[in-house]
Amino acid sequence: MGMLEGKVALVTGCARMHGLGRSIARALAEAGADVAVTDIGATGVRNALEKGAAEAAGGWQGLPDVAKGIEALGRRALALLGDVGEERDAERMVRDTVASLGRIDILVNNAGAPHGADRNSSWEVPAAAFDAVMRINARGTFLMSTAVTRHLLAREGGGRGGRIINMSSSSGQQGLPRRAAYCASKFAIIGLTQAMALELAAHGITVNAICPGPVDTSRNESTRARAAAGQDAGLDVNATPVGRIGQPMDVARAVLFLADPAADFVTGQAIGVNGGTHMR
Repeated sequence: MGMLEGKVALVTGCARMHGLGRSIARALAEAGADVAVTDIGATGVRNALEKGAAEAAGGWQGLPDVAKGIEALGRRALALLGDVGEERDAERMVRDTVASLGRIDILVNNAGAPHGADRNSSWEVPAAAFDAVMRINARGTFLMSTAVTRHLLAREGGGRGGRIINMSSSSGQQGLPRRAAYCASKFAIIGLTQAMALELAAHGITVNAICPGPVDTSRNESTRARAAAGQDAGLDVNATPVGRIGQPMDVARAVLFLADPAADFVTGQAIGVNGGTHMR
């Protein structure tokens, strides 16, 4: 029996073939959880410079394929389309998960805004691009977290127990050039995490953030393109003391640690998963 047997998880931002969301959802299912997976579109949203050739060549169907993978592990799955930055969508996805899977025990806020015009010097970033990043990364995390919290507090048993796991970034701990909007949104997630952790501790609900460093996902096709144009440092294996770039499963394992019922004394933390690139 897995450590999450009988639990239900809701994971946002799951539609990419080589994304964090897919790996996180699968890891939770392997640990025994039933999983609802969401995204704004069936195959997610690509970055501005990303072509998605690997997904197209592989016939990737996005959320339906993620759900099939979970069901192949013997777990129940639910695929939901919705915009985490839209309050009605956030509330609907929570309602639909509870209606189909019976409850929610674990929320993983993984959905992230695509990179585009925000990846410029701060004075060159259009206000609309800044707002778009904040809307998904910060507002979306807030809306999903509060919608799930209301469910956790209202359910039978007085709301005892639950896990909210937010995806921040090493860029939420240290600013970087050409990432003003992204850094602002990820710093905001850590502040939200700490505030909600203090509010919910008495209810047995832990709230934590994970701060990945460089991770090789579908979206990093655009990072490589910017690096080739001299606009980004790229994914440099020499930048990590461990000598490699992170993989989605590195982040998924951190999610499993925080989702574990035994991790009930860990809350309000921003945990780096970065190969040692950020040490304090």
